[in-house]
Amino acid sequence: MKPVYVKGLPPLPDSGVISSAMRNVILKATDNLSWLSAGETVLLKPALNSPDPYPATTHPLAVSVTAELLAEQGAKVVIGDQSGIEHVLHHPGGVIRGSSIENYAKSGMGDRNDSRFVSFEEGGWDEGFFHHRSACTASWRDGFYITSWVKKVDHIISLPRVSTHSLAGATLGIKSMVGMLREDSRLEFHANGPFNGFIIRAAKGCTLSSVDDGTGTFFEKIVEISDAIRDKLRLTLYLATEVQTTFGPDRCSIRIGQTGLDQAYVVRPEPGLIVGSADQIAAEAMAFAVLKDAKRSLPSLPRYVQRVALFQNPCVQDVVRVTIRDHPYIRHGIKIGLGEMPGEMVFEDIPDTVQKRLGGLLQRAG
Repeated sequence: MKPVYVKGLPPLPDSGVISSAMRNVILKATDNLSWLSAGETVLLKPALNSPDPYPATTHPLAVSVTAELLAEQGAKVVIGDQSGIEHVLHHPGGVIRGSSIENYAKSGMGDRNDSRFVSFEEGGWDEGFFHHRSACTASWRDGFYITSWVKKVDHIISLPRVSTHSLAGATLGIKSMVGMLREDSRLEFHANGPFNGFIIRAAKGCTLSSVDDGTGTFFEKIVEISDAIRDKLRLTLYLATEVQTTFGPDRCSIRIGQTGLDQAYVVRPEPGLIVGSADQIAAEAMAFAVLKDAKRSLPSLPRYVQRVALFQNPCVQDVVRVTIRDHPYIRHGIKIGLGEMPGEMVFEDIPDTVQKRLGGLLQRAG
């Protein structure tokens, strides 16, 4: 059983304090990078669904600190993702609009001239993706297409953020893996989910279709993406100094110029947290506890606004209503062997009251 490490940060920590704490968690959760040999390639997978800054996307320090630590050990670092269909759209004829590396720069995560960054959509429709299917991907009738970088690298580190999601309810580490899919596979799983009309409108102009296969396996398809990376995923690391507790994954659901409607409400946990584990499901479950705990401090007005706007989506309500162990992210992840519920939880600089709240959310039975 692989521990989950949860490190608390002091009030208003500067970048040096956060960087030092993150390095500490990374080394503990990876047994001092014991799996890494000099010259090997490590893919860092952030949450870059949009050009919006943290916490709508991954905190820049999560990327830079992890990359620096790996480089010090002789690794070749690659940072890669493809933003959501609303921001980047491609089909067999090429990229129709948008650029993940532009979003990488606009989000503040990095520089558009960063040679380490790869936009998955730029790899080519056939050359840039490969087909994956196994006994653990039964929800995908014909498997799915995922970036070829999975095959090219030796190791993968996931760098999500903690946020709610207007369609899926929550977007943590497992949901972040959608960014590795080819567009046709993205449209396929979305067809099983709520409000798919928004996705169809966002994909207008491409040659692809989005047809519900009637299986009702929206969450299962999302979880099964990680089957393609399970043998190379070494760490899931969250920096949660801010948590989006309504709407998401973007800063606002409907964009109007520089602003928009249905803006995500941000909660700043006390203390700010760093969560890391080599067990993908254990890390996911702890991040879910952090999200649930943050939602407890949600004021009545943003709570009411989200309830009115998303009342037709049970996935949003289930973030609060369903226990962590019973949520499909966790339940199905355990079923297909991606990991386990947290066993050993190593807390550092976390008040006893916070430890009890997070532990209670994890232990609550369905």
